[in-house]
Parts: sequence; structure tokens; C-alpha cells
Amino acid sequence: FLLGHLADASSGCIENATMIDIESDSSTANSENNDNNNPPLLIYSHGYGGNMDMATYFFRTMASKGMIVAALEHTDGTASSTVLDTGIERRFNEYLMTGRQQLTRRASELLEAAEFLPDEIERRYRGTTVGTVMLGGHSYGAPSAVMAANGAPAENSNIRGLILHDPALGMGYGMLPPNGAKSKIPAVSYVSDEYRRANVRYGDLTLHVRGAFHGNFVDAPLWAPWGLVMRPLSLVVPAAGPARPFAG
Repeated sequence: FLLGHLADASSGCIENATMIDIESDSSTANSENNDNNNPPLLIYSHGYGGNMDMATYFFRTMASKGMIVAALEHTDGTASSTVLDTGIERRFNEYLMTGRQQLTRRASELLEAAEFLPDEIERRYRGTTVGTVMLGGHSYGAPSAVMAANGAPAENSNIRGLILHDPALGMGYGMLPPNGAKSKIPAVSYVSDEYRRANVRYGDLTLHVRGAFHGNFVDAPLWAPWGLVMRPLSLVVPAAGPARPFAG
């Protein structure tokens, strides 16, 4: 039911929307910041069974701060649904590839995006040059981002940082650094109560979001924002969580 809902639900996004000129918006312009035409780019990887629309609330928040967010939809069978270059829809299929093949495909797609998107953004939005490029991900998307960053060629990589939400490091299939390892590039991890109890941490800094469930890093609580529903559902489907994660 959940994956079917994720596959068919509308994201509310607008295709080919125009980019807001932050510099001309007096309500957000900052005379001390001359980086409006060099916004950072975050390339984000969804979790197991998710899709590019899974974290729209987080994406909108980052975009409102002047960041460009590119949400990928992976073709390894772990997306709830995606459309291939051929126009054919590929629904969730956990048996399409082995775990190691999935992670390798995901990391390769992140690296391809990091290479392709800066030039494509400049082509589409004249006068906009991407500044810092970062990779990010939730759950299974986090080890995908870690593997991509570690596999990027050091001499000419444009990837400068990692933003990870509840990194599912146990899904690294022996191809990732151990839990608690430092990253080749600056990395920050945000973890829920469950991942904190499991002592999951990665990168230079791991921050505990007190009261949060695994699903609070995506839009899951917004689908049914009642603790009576989401708390029990989290016991069955880890993509759920309370609508208000912070304890008072």
C-alpha cells in the first residue's frame, strides 16, 4: 500500500519552473552576501522504496535558503516507481539487482548527476553558476552518497560535502567505511532516536534530532499527522514518524 501510494501520489512540483532571482528580492537579499548567483547544489538520494518526491518539505526549506536541490530517482529497482530513459515505468523490484549491484548503481548515478548538473543548470538558467556541490541522502540514500563521494576521483571531483539523514550504514554490503568513520570530505549526519540508540554515526559531526523517528527526515508524517496513527505504524513501516518530532 505504502509503495503504491508513493508511486502514484503527486508531488505538487512544477515542471520547468523559473528560478527566483534572489538578488532582486529585497525581502531576502543580503548586502553582505554576493553569492546569490553561485548557489550551492545538493544532490539527494532517496531511501529504499522511496522516490524523488519523498522529502519535498526538506527540499523546499533548503531551496528557500538559496540552495538548488536535485532529487534523484534511482533505476536499481529500489525506487517505488521511476521512468527510464526509454519511457518505460519501472516499479519497485527488490530482486532486480543484488545489494552490491544496487549500491554501485546508485553511487554511479549520483556521480553522473554531480558531473552533469552544474553545466546543465548554467545552460538552463543563464547567469547562474553552481557554487559548492554536496551529496545527501536519507536511509539507504546515505550509504549511496558515501560510496559516491569515496569513489569520486580526488584530483578533479567537484563534490565538497555530505548531508546525511539516518544513514543506513548496515546496507553497505562491505563496501563502505565502518560506523563512526570520518569522511574524505566534510560530512554531517542527523540521526533519529532509533539510530541514536543504535549508535549510528558518520563523518565529522553526528547530530541527534531528539524525538524524531526515521520518517521525520522525509514527508511520511505529513501523510497522516497523528501520533496515534504514525507511532504504531512506525513499528511496522519504518518510513513513519510523529508530525512533531521535538519533545517539549
